[in-house]
Amino acid sequence: MKHMRINSANGSRRVKREDERGAALITMLLVSLLLLGAGLALVTSTSLSTTTSIDATAEMQAYSAAEAGLESTLNVLRGNVAPDTSLGTTKMNFRTAANPATANKASDPWATGTSAAARLSGWLNYSYSNSAVTNDWRVPLTTSYAPATGIAFKLLISDPDDPGPIATRQITTNSNYEPSQLLIQAEGYGPKGAVKRLEMIVKRSAFDFVPPAAVTLPGGPGLGMNLGSSASDSYSGNDMGAPPGSSLPFVAVDPGNVGTAQSVIDGLHDDSQVSPHNAGSLNSSNTPSFVQSASAARTFLANMRALASSSGRLFSTKADAVAAGGLGTTTSPKFTFIDNYGGDPVDLGSNHQGSGLLIVTGELDTNGNTDFEGVILVLGTGRMVRSGGGNGVIRGAIVVAQFDPNGTDDTLGRPVFSISGGGTSKVGLDRMWVRKALDASGFRVLGMREYH
Repeated sequence: MKHMRINSANGSRRVKREDERGAALITMLLVSLLLLGAGLALVTSTSLSTTTSIDATAEMQAYSAAEAGLESTLNVLRGNVAPDTSLGTTKMNFRTAANPATANKASDPWATGTSAAARLSGWLNYSYSNSAVTNDWRVPLTTSYAPATGIAFKLLISDPDDPGPIATRQITTNSNYEPSQLLIQAEGYGPKGAVKRLEMIVKRSAFDFVPPAAVTLPGGPGLGMNLGSSASDSYSGNDMGAPPGSSLPFVAVDPGNVGTAQSVIDGLHDDSQVSPHNAGSLNSSNTPSFVQSASAARTFLANMRALASSSGRLFSTKADAVAAGGLGTTTSPKFTFIDNYGGDPVDLGSNHQGSGLLIVTGELDTNGNTDFEGVILVLGTGRMVRSGGGNGVIRGAIVVAQFDPNGTDDTLGRPVFSISGGGTSKVGLDRMWVRKALDASGFRVLGMREYH
């Protein structure tokens, strides 16, 4: 019996081992399947990552192309690009850029007609045409451009202040219209059909200035105003520009100084020497923003000083400015910043002395034969004087404000505008030269964003 039990046990163990046959194989198959699945997942993930990386690169290239379009437009607006021969000697400015007839070359189908749109084809090389879309011309940024592999952009320029059908816009119906800002839209193209769109608003000048008078004298109390004893000098708030705009007072002062200014005007030999005859009063609405307080004036000076420095137009004396090319001419106005606060006066001598925008932080002296066209800002010492006779003409607009550029007081002090001597000189408003002076300060980008 014992032997049989032993045999029975061995038999049982043999039966159990026979039941376990194939388990290892199944286990190996399961492990293999898991490894295979993990491998496939890794291959798929790697493939997707590669595809995503390629797509991301294409998107980045499209974005860079759109940025290049905006930069190319700024370069054109700065006058650094010659026009297509079909545009002759056309000069670039905001009006030229916004008008399809001058922004595009003559053969461009978008230069005229009801669908006309400014895209700068007269100034940039639109050498690729997408055959799948009518008039889809692009500026290639890569050699032998092809949409599947290359980079390119196209542009659209408009005036946000002059909307509507092209036939009724001021840019095409009013020869004297000048846009104050432009909307520039750039569409960038990268490989594999990637597209990015960027737009920006560009203002025509570095700062906004609407003169309330030919001569603006904010601050006080007190006013150092003298219009001389000559019976022939004239002072005008009637616009000398072409075409002339509405008249302004010759001089505008703080309310507390209106009586003093009017007394000076009334004390001249002839009422016709000042036209209009009444002094103007400054208020929060008509006072230029940069002289509404001393702190605002300091901020303005700091910004303009930085701009002048970056453009090589910051000087400590007039002699330095003359050595660097002068204060501008009638055909080539310039922005000039002479930082002479606490130093010797800037002396503008006889004959034509400059055109454009002139900022002086110290005293500014002129004489009876001084000619200047544009905007003169005497901000700091706040003293502008003229002595001696002559027949010079200063046209445009003048602002004189007294404050310490390095101080902390927020109150503007007593401004001085004093003319003495005989002759037939004239100081008058000229809005056309105000606009040219602001243009000379350089345009500014207000903002940029991506759009869809």
